[in-house]
Amino acid sequence: MQLWKECKKLLRSLVFPDVCIHCHQPIITKDAIADDIYHHAMAAFVCENCIKDFQAGHDIKCSRCGEAAIENTHSQTCHACEKYQNSFDKVRFVGLYQGTYKQLIHLYKFKNKRQLAKPFAYLLGQKLVSCHDYFPIDIIAPVPLHISRLRERGFNQSLLILWQWRDYLSKIEPKLLIRTRSTQSQINLTRSQRMINMISVFQLNPEFLVEGKRILLVDDVYTTGATVNGCAQELINAGAKCVNVLTLARA
Repeated sequence: MQLWKECKKLLRSLVFPDVCIHCHQPIITKDAIADDIYHHAMAAFVCENCIKDFQAGHDIKCSRCGEAAIENTHSQTCHACEKYQNSFDKVRFVGLYQGTYKQLIHLYKFKNKRQLAKPFAYLLGQKLVSCHDYFPIDIIAPVPLHISRLRERGFNQSLLILWQWRDYLSKIEPKLLIRTRSTQSQINLTRSQRMINMISVFQLNPEFLVEGKRILLVDDVYTTGATVNGCAQELINAGAKCVNVLTLARA
């Protein structure tokens, strides 16, 4: 019986080969390559050509937000982190928001490719394990969407990823924060404008107490930090001990 199932699976793959979710070319092999975590996560979804341009991050980067830093500087933080007093402690991310990886995140968020939640969850989970200074964690929360955006998209991209984290389900609080108003797109705004745009956008759900808690915020893309800073500010004001951030990508 098992042999017959394997034969059917093989025949099906020959007649209907799996194709790359990005370029739609057939995926020749689903085998993970070496010990590369990104290849391991994406091998069943993306072809070899599309996997190759992934970049995990900058060689020399800010210890706080991961932004590219100037070589031979004595400071461990970038100019933006020195200038702006953010409420979160640190940001860690899986990769840079560029190339195919950027397009995959777009497909997931805007083209309803929800199957990518599983490999994205794996990537984020592996990154979290490497962030030893993030532990212990008391609460894990997604950055919330406004109800109008949630209805439009159909799902919160960060929360859908978090539901794949079986080892952390007891710590996930999807309703910890409430987005009180919809905001204009931040794409063409400066850092200062983004910060202003996020003032008083988030509110702590009165059903939760966060005093003394160590909180992990999860989002898809970190650009200037305005959104996660707005979330963190509300949590710190409510007495949270610290807020760290984990994202799929750093723009």
